[in-house]
Amino acid sequence: MASSVRQAGRVPTSSLILNEVERLIVRRGVYGFTLNDVAAPLGVQVPAIYKHFKSRDDVLIEVSRRFIDGLSQQFAPLAAGADPAIALKRRLDEFVDFHLNNPAYVRLSLVDFATPEGGMEYMKLAGGGPFRENFRSGPLAPMHGRLAALLEAGRNAHQFRAVVPLDFYRIVKSVLLIRLVFPDDALLTSRPSRVQVAAVKAALSDMVRRYLAPHADVKVGQRVAQRRRSRIRRGA
Repeated sequence: MASSVRQAGRVPTSSLILNEVERLIVRRGVYGFTLNDVAAPLGVQVPAIYKHFKSRDDVLIEVSRRFIDGLSQQFAPLAAGADPAIALKRRLDEFVDFHLNNPAYVRLSLVDFATPEGGMEYMKLAGGGPFRENFRSGPLAPMHGRLAALLEAGRNAHQFRAVVPLDFYRIVKSVLLIRLVFPDDALLTSRPSRVQVAAVKAALSDMVRRYLAPHADVKVGQRVAQRRRSRIRRGA
């Protein structure tokens, strides 16, 4: 029974377990499998899993830690002399690729966002606390700092309006997650085509372009004022 694990060569059993858990999360969801489901394809019994992990939750936390490590590498620093708008477009494309290449992370993120304080045992424990704290002092703080610097560079170049980096990230993250799972999750459960990937990237970039337009806040204010004047005239 254990031969399939021994034949895996240099890959440690713990990595095989985590790989199988990721696959099951994608196919069945975070709560749709048991440790028996993990052990069977590996040719082992559940006690073999307990040699590496204390519980099912412990396995999910370790899977989450994998994703936190990858997420922390996003939004690479802006190179000297680089155009901030072009750089941001590339970083957003890479952000989309990260999510499409890690569909289990998308499902875990959605579970965490649905819990109080933005994070339950999995991403919360893997990242060191609620998301807001992660951005301030946890493993995601450097990534958040790089994003803030990129947005500031764009503002200084008069390409972007001034925005709160955390608000920007919140919008980008939520738009992307919804795009990947609504009205269906076909982009997660099957390998998306180049056309599908390009469509996701284009939609996200278009939203960001409009959100960061230098005078977007002024135009919104003008429209609000115009509607107010129209209501006043109609009431006169």
